[in-house]
Amino acid sequence: MRKPRFYYESNFYHIMVQGDEKKYIFNEYKHKKKYLYLMRRNAFKNDIEIISYCIMDNHVHILVFCPILERLSKFMLEINTAYALYFNKKREKVGHVFRERYRSESIYTKDHLINCIKYIHYNPVKAKICAKCSQYIFSSYNEFQKDSYKMKDICGISEVDVKNILNETCTNTNFIEDEYSKEDVKDALNEIIKETPAIKGDTHMIGLIYLQLHKRCKTNDIEIADALGISRTSLYRALKKEKIK
Repeated sequence: MRKPRFYYESNFYHIMVQGDEKKYIFNEYKHKKKYLYLMRRNAFKNDIEIISYCIMDNHVHILVFCPILERLSKFMLEINTAYALYFNKKREKVGHVFRERYRSESIYTKDHLINCIKYIHYNPVKAKICAKCSQYIFSSYNEFQKDSYKMKDICGISEVDVKNILNETCTNTNFIEDEYSKEDVKDALNEIIKETPAIKGDTHMIGLIYLQLHKRCKTNDIEIADALGISRTSLYRALKKEKIK
């Protein structure tokens, strides 16, 4: 059977992390350096490719290539848990460091991918921290054109595309949304469930899949619950626990 476009094109994820109550949790050089170290260490550990990133004072953007969805939760849990312990120890406090575990958005097309990379790199310019993307050291902007293997073989981005990304403009930050048929949605869910057999008891995975499909595909809560093999009540309980609904 043909694998749907969703399966092939949802291996890229734009991840967003923010400080609790939008507080500055990365406002020192050593804080950003620590989070960057944890990102790279856990990406290697979980066999995830970091495509681009930007660490701001109170939030982080990360674009990753993750062929197995289950790894994404593990990757972010390890990073944020380790950083929260480090941050609380430094300030001799306890309590929440992050607003929520993380938010993620699937990338569906090449244009969507390129726009996302430009948007991530443009964050410090938009915040008026610097005049050019290249002046900000805690983003992947200056590393970007060096990683030609990753850009071509993993992202399918040519040298022309890289030059377009590196022109330091961000004219369109609205992500492109494709439409998918009900058959594509069903096939996509079946593929995801094969990779994540324990999904029925994992509210975070249910929430993550719900957000991806509900926002991007022509489907509804009933169809998602049926495809996941759970009742609508169980779906709503999971979404409530994850603070999605």
